[in-house]
Amino acid sequence: MSGSVPVVEYNGTSGVADPGYSSEVANLNVFYESGDFAWIITSAALVLLMIPGVGFFYSGLARRKSALSLIMLSMLSVAVVDFQWFFWGYSLAFSHTGSAYIGDLSNFGLMKTLAQPSVGSSKIPDLVFCLFQGMFAAIT
Repeated sequence: MSGSVPVVEYNGTSGVADPGYSSEVANLNVFYESGDFAWIITSAALVLLMIPGVGFFYSGLARRKSALSLIMLSMLSVAVVDFQWFFWGYSLAFSHTGSAYIGDLSNFGLMKTLAQPSVGSSKIPDLVFCLFQGMFAAIT
C-alpha cells in the first residue's frame, strides 16, 4: 500500500503511546495524527480570541473612563490564570491517578504529560489537551 503510515511498535502495543513519559521514543508524534493536533490548537486559538470579547463586554457595562482598564484586566487574567492552570490546575482537574472529584498533584508543573494520552481523548496528548482546557479556564 502506498502512502500508508507505518505502525509503531512500542511496549508491546502497536501505535499507542505508553501511559508514562515515552522517553525511549525519538519522535513522539508517531502516536497521534497531525489533523487532531491542528483542530485542537485551532479551537484553543478561537477560545483565546473570545477573551478580549469578554473584556469589551465588561467595558460596555461600565462607565467610559474605566473601559480600557476592564479590557486590560481581562487580558491580564489570561496570564495569571494560565500560570496557575499549567502548574497545578490541570493536575487537579484532569489527573489520571486522582479520585472522581479532584485529582492529585502527580502532574504538577506538567510533569509526564508530553506524550501521555489525555483524559479527554486518546487521540491527543495531555499537553495539547492542557492548552485547550487552559483557554477555557482563562475565559472563565
